[in-house]
Amino acid sequence: MTNNISTGAKYLLSGFKLIRRPRILPFVIVPILINICLFYFGINYLYESFGLWLNNFLDRIPEWLAFIKWLLWPLFAALILLVVAYGFTFIANLIGSPFYGLMAEQAEIVINGKPNEIPLSLKSLLATAPKALLREVQKLLQYFLWLIPILFLSLLSLLITPLATLMPFIWFGFGAWMLTIQYVDYAYDNHQISFKTLKADLKKQRNTALGFGAATTVASMIPLLNIIAIPAAVCGGTAFYLDKLASDKTNDTSV
Repeated sequence: MTNNISTGAKYLLSGFKLIRRPRILPFVIVPILINICLFYFGINYLYESFGLWLNNFLDRIPEWLAFIKWLLWPLFAALILLVVAYGFTFIANLIGSPFYGLMAEQAEIVINGKPNEIPLSLKSLLATAPKALLREVQKLLQYFLWLIPILFLSLLSLLITPLATLMPFIWFGFGAWMLTIQYVDYAYDNHQISFKTLKADLKKQRNTALGFGAATTVASMIPLLNIIAIPAAVCGGTAFYLDKLASDKTNDTSV
């Protein structure tokens, strides 16, 4: 398949289809219950705090720049929604990471049509938990490595108005890339492929990776849909790995 944004978005759609399969569905239920709880508390916090925070910020804009308030309000509203979406996603990923690794494993079995050689159990889930959490910490460090300069740009945008109009788009692109890393990594981790190799492979498929991440970001921002978006992204990321990234590895080896 070609390396473009629309191809990446299609992998997320494939993930939504995969989570309905009987083999995968049991691994979807527990993370969904976790997501529902996080979504409930997140919406309550957003409802109580968002309007007050944003209005206080806009009130600090000098009178001679008052004409740009109509533009900054929707832009900063979109930025807050992005931050909430990423925060919701991060916490859900950290808590549900042991389930997501096994979910990616089951998705691979379904996609390849191969029987599962190792029976799944609570013991296997507990055994994978420490390794899964360590991998999540590794992804978190990568996230903060890029978050710091982007936060600096966000602060700078308070002084440079044209930059403020660009920040939501910068945040969106950053979030899309990080979500791609997040959800494709489960398949890589299952195959004991290093995090460094994952990042190098995604750069080779940059457009497809950004398309997948952008679709996942949008789905994560839509109420109710974001509850099942994470399991769908795990399965879609596995399909992306098998269909494009793993096949590229095979081709590179055969050359």
